[in-house]
Amino acid sequence: MSQCCHSHKPLHPPLVIVAVDSFEDITTCFDQLDKDGNGVLSPEEVATIIQEKMGFDENMARHLVQMFDQNQDGSLDKAEFMQLWTSMFGQ
Repeated sequence: MSQCCHSHKPLHPPLVIVAVDSFEDITTCFDQLDKDGNGVLSPEEVATIIQEKMGFDENMARHLVQMFDQNQDGSLDKAEFMQLWTSMFGQ
């Protein structure tokens, strides 16, 4: 199974994205991004991965979160994140 994120430093490690090949890999990636463990990704958590993976600025990253936030709660749950990921990266 591929890993989504890899730490380089113990404090505030940058995210390094590698190929995600399956539902389980996307789920693992979601869990790694969910820093507070609440089961949803905040706009900040999602923006980080979008900025690093795609090179988008913070405004574009937040816009993408809004586009995929189907229940309009301001965060992405696992299903919403999977839709964003597969739409953007074709995995």
